[in-house]
Amino acid sequence: MEGASEEKLVSVSNLVTAFENSRSPGAARRAHRLEAEYQHPGCRPPQPAGPEEKPNMGETLNPEETVGSGPRTVSRRYLSSLKNKLSSGAWRKSCQPGTSPGPGTQEPEEKRIVQELLETEQAYVARLHLLDQVFFQELLREARSSKAFPEDVVRLIFSNISSIYLFHVQFFLPELQRRLDDWSATPRIGDVIQKLAPFLKMYSEYVKNFQRAAELLATWTDKSPPFQEVITRIQSSEASGSLTLQHHMLEPVQRIPRYELLLKEYVQKLPAEAADRADAQKALDMIFSAAQHSNAAITEMERLQELWEVYQRLGLEDDIVDPSNTLLREGPVFKISFRRSDPMERYLFLFNNMLLYCVPRVIQVGAHFQVRTRIDVAGMKVRELTDAEFPHSFLVSGKQRTLELQARRSQEEMISWMQACQAAIDQIEKRNETFKAAVQSPEGDTQERELQSEELGLRAPQWIRDKMVTMCMRCQEPFNALTRRRHHCRACGYVVCARCSDYRAELKYDDNRPNRVCLDCYTFLTGNVLPEDKEDKRRGILEKGSMAWSEQSLMCSFLQLVGDKWGKSGPRGWCVIPRDDPLVLYVYAAPQDMRAHTSIPLLGYQVSSGPQADPRVFQLQQSGQLYTFKAETEELRSRWMKAMERAASGWSPRGPNDGDLSD
Repeated sequence: MEGASEEKLVSVSNLVTAFENSRSPGAARRAHRLEAEYQHPGCRPPQPAGPEEKPNMGETLNPEETVGSGPRTVSRRYLSSLKNKLSSGAWRKSCQPGTSPGPGTQEPEEKRIVQELLETEQAYVARLHLLDQVFFQELLREARSSKAFPEDVVRLIFSNISSIYLFHVQFFLPELQRRLDDWSATPRIGDVIQKLAPFLKMYSEYVKNFQRAAELLATWTDKSPPFQEVITRIQSSEASGSLTLQHHMLEPVQRIPRYELLLKEYVQKLPAEAADRADAQKALDMIFSAAQHSNAAITEMERLQELWEVYQRLGLEDDIVDPSNTLLREGPVFKISFRRSDPMERYLFLFNNMLLYCVPRVIQVGAHFQVRTRIDVAGMKVRELTDAEFPHSFLVSGKQRTLELQARRSQEEMISWMQACQAAIDQIEKRNETFKAAVQSPEGDTQERELQSEELGLRAPQWIRDKMVTMCMRCQEPFNALTRRRHHCRACGYVVCARCSDYRAELKYDDNRPNRVCLDCYTFLTGNVLPEDKEDKRRGILEKGSMAWSEQSLMCSFLQLVGDKWGKSGPRGWCVIPRDDPLVLYVYAAPQDMRAHTSIPLLGYQVSSGPQADPRVFQLQQSGQLYTFKAETEELRSRWMKAMERAASGWSPRGPNDGDLSD
């Protein structure tokens, strides 16, 4: 058994020797000299106890090779476990109780774990030696001699691997070896790991650079034949163990979690009264902190990688590329147009400081999206829209622009977008320490309107859609295609006629450029006194804004107006029973109109179902007057009939929420 073990050790040692011989003429002589020192640290056969057998640091680090020759190199003893020693099962197998020193004796569990830690550390140092002293140095020499690829590329690929290697070969491994050799006198490991664990945070730099290093390695392997030749030659050597450079480079990324697992098992196996329990637990906490440090570096690396990919899809525009940004959400939405009846497909990118409103490119070569508008999160507002025609829609209002958007699939998707936007807004306000709780008071509505007036010209307004009005929202004159066309006030967003928007005022949200505004906004923004002939006329009985009443109504929706009374075409009207005028039905041509088309006093009317042919039809009848309406659904017809029956009987609401039948 002893002879077979020695033969195996010589075989592994010869692997390393073969590679060392291929590197330099003097390496073979050093290898033979080091081979004579070689002993397996974990499972060597029992020897007579004696002071001369205790290994010293000179044997471990081989000072004969390090004095006067620059950085110390790892000895043959550390390189012995290079082959097939990564899995924990392999380490445990090599130190089972059956191979423990002496027949009939069994080492404590905690010592077996420390032995496993030492052996894995020896194999790990051998892998670091291969990365730093072989791959790194050989590539550097080739870069300097052939000039076929830059030295900086090599340094970027290997990052701070030299620092990691020197820390382990000069400090961490020797300390572990010394403590295990003196285990009978000092059976503890927690204090050693406590002393050295803070240095493990240097791994975060390597981990953070790992993805970029892998990309550079792949790029230059394809780009430079000399670069590829060096790597292929080393990978094909016996010392590399038939593993690729990428495989070896992954070892430092995985090392700290392995420390954590072994130390956690060590703490669990310690007896309750063990002197090392407190130190070992503290060391485990420090290793966990180092692992968290590496995990944070990985998270940061992934964030930057994801951010860069997003910027590439956006065309790498200078005004949006910022590595400090965080992508919160992205996805397709529909944009509700104020002119077109069908929504348009758009794409949103929500960052921590801005919302990008984008249009997909038809030919996606390079950039996939074109940025139409950037809206700063600072000062942005978001709220749900109640629009029967466009369900699950919401409004995003910013200083640069206001958008009416619709989620593509569901109400849940709309809520998710609103929550993401609101979270970004809250974070900005919290960071700037400008967030203040809204003060509730009986005059809440008046205060909100005053706040909106104060913001006039400071932020882009929500534009009223063209089809939502049939008349000017200022003078109430009906629009037509020739003499009275629709225009939008750039300050308030109202749809107005040319006469009512024949004014220009500077708007701060548009860099103080003059814009078309309506009469009211011109007066507010400039403070100019209007001529008497342009002052508003006294409001008539039908001049009650549909928009304001719809928000404070007992019932409102579209109804089809059926019968000769409404004309042969049977138009659709926006019908409202206001809360402050609950006995009257107002019929508007569109939801945003400022003047009703007609009004019907409901008191005394009889409400009945229409012809049996269509269950969505109902009628109002009194003294020869007959009005026929058609709802979109039977359920909506039932609610309208109930609302009109109450009004016909003279019922009035007693409270703010009493009798509300609206959606």
